[in-house]
Formats: sequence, C-alpha cells, structure tokens
Amino acid sequence: MAFSIHTLRLSLTAATLIWFSVFLLEKCEATTVSLTGGPYSSHSRRYGFGLSRSQKDSSHSSAALLDGYVENDYYKEVEDCGLAKNLVRGAFLRILSDLSGGTPLESIKCRVTVTQDNMFQAYHNIVNKGGFGALWSGTPSRTVEGALLGAFFILGSTAAKKQVLAMGGGNNLAALAGGTVGGVMQAVVMTPAGMIFTSLNVNQGKKGYENDNAITVAKRIIKEKGVKGLFYGGGPMCLRQASNWSSRSLFTEIARTNLKMSQYGIIGEIGSGVIGGLGSCWNTPIETIRVNMHRDISMGKESGSFGHYWSKIKEEQGVVGLFRGVSPRGVQAIWQTVFMVVVPNVMGI
Repeated sequence: MAFSIHTLRLSLTAATLIWFSVFLLEKCEATTVSLTGGPYSSHSRRYGFGLSRSQKDSSHSSAALLDGYVENDYYKEVEDCGLAKNLVRGAFLRILSDLSGGTPLESIKCRVTVTQDNMFQAYHNIVNKGGFGALWSGTPSRTVEGALLGAFFILGSTAAKKQVLAMGGGNNLAALAGGTVGGVMQAVVMTPAGMIFTSLNVNQGKKGYENDNAITVAKRIIKEKGVKGLFYGGGPMCLRQASNWSSRSLFTEIARTNLKMSQYGIIGEIGSGVIGGLGSCWNTPIETIRVNMHRDISMGKESGSFGHYWSKIKEEQGVVGLFRGVSPRGVQAIWQTVFMVVVPNVMGI
C-alpha cells in the first residue's frame, strides 16, 4: 500500500501541534501523597499542575514525578486529570510514536521474524518492492490502533500508578503496576489490529493480495475464520503486552530513581527509557510466536497452539529462532518507551 510522504508530514505536524496544546495549555491538579504516612497523611495537599516553579510549594521543585525529602517524609506527585484529557494524551503520544518511526520499525520487525532476512536486508527488500513509503504500509489501520492503544495505556497506567502511590507503594511498584495494567488493556485492541497489520506485511507484493487494505483483510479473515479469527493469538498478545510494558515501566523507573539518572535532566530521562526499552526485549519469543500465529491465519492456514509454535521454531531454527527480530524490536521498544513512559514521566502524568 503506497503511502504519501506529504501526508505523513502533515499528519506528524498536526499530531505535534495537538499534542503540545493538550500538554502545555491545560492545567490539572495534583495530589501530593505521603509515601510513609499513607493516603490519609496530614501532609497531603493539592496544587495546580502547569504553574511556574515559583508558584509551587518550595519543598517540591520537580514536576517530573521525582521524590522530595520534606520534614523526614517522602512525597510523590500524582496528577489528577479528567478521563478525556488522559485519553487524548495517550492517543496522540502513540500516534506520534508510530508515524515518526514506530510503523517502519514494526514492518521491518515483522519481516525479519517470518523470513531469513536480517534487519538491513528486510529494510532494503521492503523499499525495493514498494518504495520508501512501503515502510508505512498499513498506516491507516495502525493509526486507529495506535490511538486506541495509547488512550487505553495512559488511562490504565495512570489510574494504577495513582492507586498504588495512594496506598503507600513505592515508585518501582507503581511503575510495575501501571505498565502491567496498561499493557493488558492494550491487548484487547491490539490482537485484531496486529492480525491485520501482520497480514498486510506478510502478503505485500504477493499475487492475489495486490489490493489488500485493512478492511479487505478483516473481511477475508472473518469470512474464513469468523470474528474469532481476528482474535487468534490473543493469549500470547496479552502476555506480551503485560510483560512488555511492566518491564519497560519498571526498568525505566529503576534507572531514573535508583540509578539516579533523572538528575541529568532530559538526557538522563531518555537514557532511562533506553534501558527500559532494551530490558523489555527478554520476552521476544512471545512476540515471535504471536507473529507466526498471525502469519498463518492471514495466509488461510490453521493456527496452532503456543506450545506448538514454540516447539516447531525451536526444532527448526534452535533457540536463536525464538529471538528472531530482536534487533529491530529493541529499537522499536526504545522508541515506544521514550514516547509512552519517559514523556509522561517528564510531564508528570
């Protein structure tokens, strides 16, 4: 599917403008929760987010969710925003992530996983067959998917982190809970969307699939397998998403607080996201099996169980086969972690 570079640029510009307006022009309130006194601590208080530093309480100098030491007590800033605002924030963060590099990385990763290409060969083969715009194949469905994934993730993650902190939990536990809940919420949307995206990439350029788009792929799968066909691979997807985002959030938080990388400003925050993204790649075998499941369904074949694919891949390619695509996946994980974990941390979400 050809994709206009001009359209991509316009989409990026629009997403950037809307994202900045949502983050910088509106104010939210934050509850400062005592981590030692619990949710009913007499030290808890409220103030507005989006104010200048001089307008905030002098004992709290960071709006980036850093701990402050005040009167022998530790506090945590927990943003309290409306449902709609968090949904919009998450949607545009994910769309911006996908359009600016996430979708090409996903295309390369899918090809590496189901072929013998390495990352660079996959890139050249995709571009040679469909042009540079082919890297953004499936962008319309990916954009819809991204909006829903981002919205669900930020909504679930923010609610989980706030609840853990209010109960007296620490930074790392809050990050772990936020990533897990956000990841599980994504899986419901991502399973059918991932099926469609994988089909578009696997069948690209093949005879009989020249006019494929998100709608025709969905109709074909439903006709052959029923609606449940769109949800094959749901188990691995749920497991992947939960482990993905719990790992990314936890490792990022460990890097920024325990390793004190946040003291180096935005460079330290991005560096913590790099650690979080790479650390999440331990679950690559789950993604490899998910892609193979979706490939078979998109080609009209019967889908096997998780164990079936595990044994088959291990027997044919060895353990290394379970980690096919780990290189582009690592880059993609860093990219997504910076957008969906680091940016919310910096903005105090």
